Amino acid sequence: MKLPRLPTLVIALPLLSLTALTRPARAAGKNDPAAEATPDAGRPADKGAATPPGASGANSGNGAGETAPPTAPTIDLAKLRAEYDRLRDELFRARARAELVEEGIYASKLGATLRWKGAPDFILHRAEIRLDGNAIWDSGEKPLVDELIKVSERAIKPGPHTITVKIEVRPGKKGEKEHADLGYASEHTFVVEVPDAQTTIVALTADDDGDLPGYEPEVELELKTEK
Repeated sequence: MKLPRLPTLVIALPLLSLTALTRPARAAGKNDPAAEATPDAGRPADKGAATPPGASGANSGNGAGETAPPTAPTIDLAKLRAEYDRLRDELFRARARAELVEEGIYASKLGATLRWKGAPDFILHRAEIRLDGNAIWDSGEKPLVDELIKVSERAIKPGPHTITVKIEVRPGKKGEKEHADLGYASEHTFVVEVPDAQTTIVALTADDDGDLPGYEPEVELELKTEK
């Protein structure tokens, strides 16, 4: 007994599908949209790429490329001292020339004396006499006890002038040790009238009647006029 023949079944697959399965994968090219959309994260930076201005690198901070602060200018003390001495000498010479001119112009003269009467309880540590604001005598660093100081006479224009005496006082040797560092400075200014063609002597007397640590400085002035 023969069995009936079954019909032959043919399955046709799409050619496109087979082609896609058998075609090898193509590397992404330059114009591949997928490659263009891929971010650069993780890509090593180009060593030759320029650093944007103002951007600080990993070695910035105290590196050699950092701008050093400007150096302060040095002061030449010897040069300043020489300039000071030169200006002081010019000032003294100018005053000396002015005095010579005044001697030839004015017949009036002015002199001064200073006596300290506060010793031995108080010592005149330093004293200065100024005429119209200009120093005409200075004791320097030599303490004065009770000697009479004389300032040389000089020609001067007749009329009103100012005489200023400045004193610096310290305790004498007989003072108490607890007051050894005490002291004071006192300045007194007087206006005097210098007559024409006469010599005027300004006699200054300074004293202190106080008790340490209190002070009572006194300065008296007496005018003596001679022809």
